[in-house]
Amino acid sequence: MSEPSDLQALSDEELAQQVRDLMKEMTPLEDALAKLRIRIQQVASEQRRRERAQHLKTRLQVRTTVAEGQMATLQQVAESSNELVPSDRPLAGFRFYRDSGTELGLGYATAREPVIWMTNGTKTAALKSVAEIRDRYRDGWDFGTAAHPGVRIHIPNSRTEKILAPSEVFLKLRE
Repeated sequence: MSEPSDLQALSDEELAQQVRDLMKEMTPLEDALAKLRIRIQQVASEQRRRERAQHLKTRLQVRTTVAEGQMATLQQVAESSNELVPSDRPLAGFRFYRDSGTELGLGYATAREPVIWMTNGTKTAALKSVAEIRDRYRDGWDFGTAAHPGVRIHIPNSRTEKILAPSEVFLKLRE
């Protein structure tokens, strides 16, 4: 291959020939690169397939656990006087699910930590632990706000928000 200073001395035909030679030299490299790209796509597809299978398996396990009554709802936790779940735990120490097995986030989608809103009709409070929820519930407070009764949830990694009844939100300790 000629150096850039040598290229100025070449004729138009010689330059065109060098371009053809370089392209001929690149052909096997481009073929090898195309094969590598195909292989990357195959490996990535298998990885996504496995991740999806694991996700579906996890959802099935949650649905089974919920159906067997082995997972408490927020309503049950608030009403219980016994230790269905540890009282001293912050809400960040739990995972939240629907009966379909879909994992949920509590509070607004943009919140940094899970929060449950409760109201007594005139006041509203953002609660971050099981003990706070039990105390407020015992004092007659209800889930949600005066305008929006229930539990505000969101789908993790999305901005989709919804309000559910506390009996529709299941929880279990994080591992």
